Amino acid sequence: MLEMTARVVAACAIAAFACGAARAEPALWQVTGGESTVYLFGSVHLLPEGGFSIGGALARALEESERVCMEIDQDAQSEAESTSVTLARAVDPEGRSLFDLLGSDADRARDAAEEAGIPLEALAMFEPWFAGLTVSVMALQANGYDVQHGVEQIIQAEARKDGKSGCGLETLDGQLGMLDALPADLQAEILLQALDEAEDVDALIKPLLDAWRDGDEAGLEKSLEDDFEGYPELADVLIYERNARWAEQVSEMLQDGDDVLVVVGAMHLVGERGLPALLEKRGFRVQRP
Repeated sequence: MLEMTARVVAACAIAAFACGAARAEPALWQVTGGESTVYLFGSVHLLPEGGFSIGGALARALEESERVCMEIDQDAQSEAESTSVTLARAVDPEGRSLFDLLGSDADRARDAAEEAGIPLEALAMFEPWFAGLTVSVMALQANGYDVQHGVEQIIQAEARKDGKSGCGLETLDGQLGMLDALPADLQAEILLQALDEAEDVDALIKPLLDAWRDGDEAGLEKSLEDDFEGYPELADVLIYERNARWAEQVSEMLQDGDDVLVVVGAMHLVGERGLPALLEKRGFRVQRP
């Protein structure tokens, strides 16, 4: 089963080079070797109120950066445009319902939803991958987690206050398209595991959040490996292929003269195929400031 579902929503869906001693703050990397400096900071997308504040090395990096780049530029589309893009991906173009798409797994999903107290019928218009992510977000919100308290929202609010420009590494449609293109059986697994995890989501994501808060690269790497164990193709799509694309984009940023703070899901920044390691292999100097 996809034991990664809720945790990836929280810290990825939804990511070492040599690990140093753990620090009592989320990890920040400084990348140099071109015309600019790029700072890399790992995000958790949903957090409890007061779960994150800007300080220490991150505050200095934000102050020194001319631009702040997220996975998606939240100012690139209006809320109405984002909703339209999301619905175009989340609703089956052939008009099939969630339960039609689940096929033989439909009864199992209904039973799991009833046990978890989740009104699955309210999600009948959506494809299984989107229903699964929605269930995970609902479970997190029931435990006090919210995107409004997440890393991106807090950093972006501060960047806007300081008049800094923004950018995105990918589009909303591109991000959703990765999930929309997953095979039907994997989409069903995402939903079924999200339903199974719903009641225990707070405990399930605690090790990842503890590792993130402490800047514990080894702990984050273990969470990455555990979450995608048995699903290498999903890790490739959601983590490693994106890391490779982003490494190219960050390499270009390092040559354009502006210092940039890049904020991406924490799991993208650890492991031998993580963004810091890929940039180091390209010849840039990567260090923890």
